[in-house]
Amino acid sequence: MRTIASYHHKGGVGKTTTAVALAVNAADTGHRTLLWDLDPQGSATRLVGADRGSDGVAEALLAGGSLLDGVRPTTQDRLDVFPADLSLRRLDRHLGDDGREHLRAVVERAAEHYDVIVLDCPPSVSEVAAAVLYAADLVVVPLTAGPLAWSAYADLYTEIDAMGIAERPRLLAFLTMVDRRKGLHRDLVDWDTPPDGFSAVTVPTDSRVERMAIDPHPFRAVLSGRAGEAYGALWADVAGAARATSVAG
Repeated sequence: MRTIASYHHKGGVGKTTTAVALAVNAADTGHRTLLWDLDPQGSATRLVGADRGSDGVAEALLAGGSLLDGVRPTTQDRLDVFPADLSLRRLDRHLGDDGREHLRAVVERAAEHYDVIVLDCPPSVSEVAAAVLYAADLVVVPLTAGPLAWSAYADLYTEIDAMGIAERPRLLAFLTMVDRRKGLHRDLVDWDTPPDGFSAVTVPTDSRVERMAIDPHPFRAVLSGRAGEAYGALWADVAGAARATSVAG
């Protein structure tokens, strides 16, 4: 089993799209996959065409409930979603060191039924984020070309240290929303060898991805076309990195 978190503490960098793209590509390549939307905004839930969950589910999970009780199928074969609900706004109150263990235990119980679990983490430095990072085998970090995203990425390990996680999770960063017409974007992606901790995959800007929320067939955007091909290559990198992390662990 591989548990993969999509995380960046800065919003607007494609974190939720990345979570959905990885989950869809995992399912498309034959893996029984669960997408768990832990962001109270519920964007991942909407992108896969599901309704919000019932309020109070988050607390029930930490009290010993099962993810399977709230899982819903999607139109993508082998892909289920555990939708966000408004009780996630209160989840920080229930999480501390013990809460992190509880959340990881919830994931491990669900892993008996899934090959891959993808966690969409809220864009924050919080107990929820710390619990997600604690539960993940691999953390995927989307980065745009803007200077604020890069400065935030430079501070990411400091932020993780501030969360008090005993062992730093393994990170795999990649560039997204790339527009080669812009000089800044070309300068970033035209490297001979990606820096340590980076995938060589760059996901281009694609209007179909931007329209996913209103597309009657939203998964096409992350399975085909320029962006879809890039997400497929990213999934291959992520799967390999997650396997290596699991073996090393």
